[in-house]
Amino acid sequence: MRIKSYFAGSVDEAMDRARRELGPEAMLMNSKKTEMELRSLGAYEVVFAVPPEAERVPEVQPANVPAKSTAASGRGGESHGASQDLVRELAELRKQIETVKRSVDRRPASLPNSAAPLGADGNEMVARLTGADVSEELAADLAAGIESRRARDGAGGSLEAALRAECEQRLRFAPMLAAPSSSAPRAILFAGPAGTGKTTSLVKLALRSGLRGRLPLQLLSLDTLRIGGWEQLACYARIAGIPCQAVHTPAALKQAFAEYGNKKLLLIDTPGFSPADEAQCRGLAAGLAAHRELVEVHLVLSATVQPRVQLATIERFAAFAPVKLLFTHLDEAESPGPLLETALRAGLPLSFLGKGQQVPEDIEEASLDRVLGSIAAGGIVSRRVASAA
Repeated sequence: MRIKSYFAGSVDEAMDRARRELGPEAMLMNSKKTEMELRSLGAYEVVFAVPPEAERVPEVQPANVPAKSTAASGRGGESHGASQDLVRELAELRKQIETVKRSVDRRPASLPNSAAPLGADGNEMVARLTGADVSEELAADLAAGIESRRARDGAGGSLEAALRAECEQRLRFAPMLAAPSSSAPRAILFAGPAGTGKTTSLVKLALRSGLRGRLPLQLLSLDTLRIGGWEQLACYARIAGIPCQAVHTPAALKQAFAEYGNKKLLLIDTPGFSPADEAQCRGLAAGLAAHRELVEVHLVLSATVQPRVQLATIERFAAFAPVKLLFTHLDEAESPGPLLETALRAGLPLSFLGKGQQVPEDIEEASLDRVLGSIAAGGIVSRRVASAA
């Protein structure tokens, strides 16, 4: 995965340059007003990524991958394929870490210093977004994109529609767990901090897929170090009539995968790690690295936590190579802004949204309507505007 930034006087201009140079497969990762020290390069920075299959020349060439590894195995084609898989895996991991670093290191920009002042519609949208607890930097960035979009497409539509269109271009949703027609089982691992609702979310999705979707599935738990860790999952499984097994080490997953090869879906629970558990967190992630091509990792986050903390959490769990975000506690969130900002800055697709303790009802597929919430409906009024009145 190759990532490149383009600087220009407008977002549209930067996007045109990126499309011409990188081709139609290029994906928009992020756009923002340029930081003051780089303002001479252009008023806006737009970040694009090119999928590995669309790249002409691989960007990552790890030095520790031998050019010729056929002597030991005698199978040159397989060794070359393994090397290519490792290159793609390292490139994907680097992309995820780079995305998080950009998000965490980004400093808030002062709106009065914007190179291109916003119009009345843009200022109204900034007020609405900041009233929903979106940061001023991101609010101004979204408002600028909305104004540019309305100028290009005509201002006949509503601001709400323009906001939806702007977020639809920037956000991705991928709620599918398993394809019923797939012959091989699919393994989904849930990782994240303690208290975010990993186990409850896993059980909700297990009941949705197993009972409603009628998919043969197996529950596995790596949460075997703390007292009572995997027993909670086992209790849920007994009530629901779903098989559940404790897996004491990541290495034992290989045997579990072989044993349950007749299942369509394997759902894997993990311990919750706090910042103080950094060593254990990295140790488990290192053990799971051998199964990375078989396991899809969903990082579980609480919608009540502020984006800066969320992005630091995503960086802590980057070693797990998460490919999707699953948000919980939507029913406890005071506003939709933090969830929206985290999703936009992280650059990872959203899978599911948890909104309560009812099993299995209180979980749903992630969607643009649910993420935007009352912002797109015009139901949020800026606290600054309200106080001024």
